[in-house]
Amino acid sequence: MTVTNSRETNERTAAERETAGDQLSAISDAIERIASAVAESVVAIKIERPGPTHAPGFDTRSRVGSVGSGVIASSNGLIVTAAHVVERADRILVTTPAGDELEAAIIGRNESTDLAILRVDASDLIPIAPSTTPKRPGQLVLAVGRPPMAGYVVTNGIVSAVDRSTKTFSGTPVNDLIQTTAAVEPGVSGGAIVDSRGALLGIITSATDATRSISFAVPIGQVLETVNSLVPAAAGIDTPFPHD
Repeated sequence: MTVTNSRETNERTAAERETAGDQLSAISDAIERIASAVAESVVAIKIERPGPTHAPGFDTRSRVGSVGSGVIASSNGLIVTAAHVVERADRILVTTPAGDELEAAIIGRNESTDLAILRVDASDLIPIAPSTTPKRPGQLVLAVGRPPMAGYVVTNGIVSAVDRSTKTFSGTPVNDLIQTTAAVEPGVSGGAIVDSRGALLGIITSATDATRSISFAVPIGQVLETVNSLVPAAAGIDTPFPHD
C-alpha cells in the first residue's frame, strides 16, 4: 500500500511539474514574442554635444557623446524620446531597427514632462500602438530599449506605483510618473514601457539608485498630449501612435 501511494504521489508530482513547465514555457514564449515585436518600434540614439575648447581663439571643440533610445510614433519619421537624452545636442543620429543611421532634427521639447519629439527622413518605420489599459499597481510590464551597439534590451517587472515624482539624470523634476520594477541600463532612457499586449504604456525617463532596479516612465496620456502640442498640424506627419 505504501509503495503504491508513493508511486502515485511521484507520478502526480511529475505531472504537475510538467504542467507547470508548460505554463512557464508559454509565458516565456509570449514575453519573447512581445519583446521582439516592440523592438521593431524602438530606435537607438547617439548624441554629439560641444565639449571644452582646448585652444582659445580656435574652433577646436571636442565632442562629448551620449546615448539613449527612442520610440517610433509614425511611419514617416516621428520619434519620441526623453528630453534629457537630447539636451544640448549639436547632432543627433538615430539608428533604426533595420540598421539605417539617420540624422534627426528636434521638432520640440517639453522639460516639464521630460519628452522630446524628433523627426528623421524615413517612410517605412513601424510605429507602436498606445496602450488603452489604465495604469495600475501590479500590472505586468516590459521595458524595451536599444542602446547603440547593443541591439535591443528587455527587462520585465510590474507597475509598483503611479502618480510618482522624481528628477531626471539632468536634475529636472518630473511629476505624475509610472514607477516600475523593470530595471533599466544606461542607453535605455527614452525607450518604451509596454503592457502585457505590447502596447505603449509610457516613455522611460529615469531610474533610481546605482542598481537602476526601479524605473520611471512618462504615462502614455502625457505622451500623447505632448506630441499633439509640439507637432505642427501641417507638418506632413502621419497620425502619431496610430491604433485600431
